[in-house]
Amino acid sequence: MSHVSSPSAVRHAPDPRDWSERALARTWRTVGTVSFTIGVINAFIPLLPTTVFLLIGLWAFGKGDPMMRERLMTHPRFGPSLRLWMEQRQITRKGKVAACGGIALSAAFTAAVMGPKPATWAVMAGLTGLCMFLATRAEPTQAL
Repeated sequence: MSHVSSPSAVRHAPDPRDWSERALARTWRTVGTVSFTIGVINAFIPLLPTTVFLLIGLWAFGKGDPMMRERLMTHPRFGPSLRLWMEQRQITRKGKVAACGGIALSAAFTAAVMGPKPATWAVMAGLTGLCMFLATRAEPTQAL
């Protein structure tokens, strides 16, 4: 007795590239979600700079969830600043002042909690460098 299977009964092993691509996209979505969530929380509790985490989230969503990236880019509150940065690498003066002010609050909180330790000085150096980077970015010629 010969056993002939129909083509629909033949099962193919899943392509490992499909699995790895889905896993990588899931990882990027997770990074984007965590970063974006931290950014939103820090908009209300100034412990870390908000904009940096929103930009990391935007970058990660661009790799793992382009639809979410587009939603962020068209968001009424965050979209104009994010687009300005992504398309022209510019930051408004108001954005610079807000970011550096939030970073200064974070630095003060860190110094108060950690005290004068080498790790505190390392954090302060990093935050100072971040403020210097932000302050030296180009500003748009017209207001948003």
